This record gives sequence, C-alpha cells and structure tokens, in this order.
Amino acid sequence: MSQPVGIKDVAAAAGVSVGTVSNVINRPDSVASGTRARVLAAIDRLGYVRSESARQLRAGRSRIMGLLVLDMGNPFFVDVARGAERAAPDARQGEMVSKIPQTPSHESEYLSQ
Repeated sequence: MSQPVGIKDVAAAAGVSVGTVSNVINRPDSVASGTRARVLAAIDRLGYVRSESARQLRAGRSRIMGLLVLDMGNPFFVDVARGAERAAPDARQGEMVSKIPQTPSHESEYLSQ
C-alpha cells in the first residue's frame, strides 16, 4: 500500500512552498491566479485529499461535539441529544453521543479522556 499524498508532495510537484499550498487550500484569494492554478493542477494530478484528522490535530481542536448521556431511555436526555444534533451543523460540528454508566468513577474517567 502506498503512502498517502501529503501537502509537501503537492508543494514539490507544483514548485512552491508548503505555505503556498496551504494558502491555496485555505485562502485561495491570497495566491496569484497562475500559482493557484499550478497548485490545483498538482493536487488533481497527485490525488491529494486533505486529512481532516491531521488538520484537527495540528489545530489542537476538533470539530466533534461530544455528548455524554446518563440514560438514553429518559426523554429529557433524548431531547438534549436531538437539540445537539440540530445545533451541530450551524456550529460546523459533528456530534458524537455516548451513554455512560451512572457512577462517579465512570463519569470521571470519561470526562478525563
């Protein structure tokens, strides 16, 4: 299995810096049209796909909203989970719901991860 194509590979293929590739991806209007076209052609040719996981790790924050629920059989918690599900797209977040046991030690363990 071959290694995934990274931003450094795109930069080398386009003859530009990694920063320029990043600007093309994140702030395309800040890059001259000829350079932008060269970078986009390299992205297409190499099949580069931005790794959202790597991006989030580098940024030090996630786009996942975590919701720990004590009892999914309780209508209150179901309503809270539905509210989070409706709010997530507006916040550009995904949501992850997990049921946790109702013991202080388990709650503390989940929250410390």
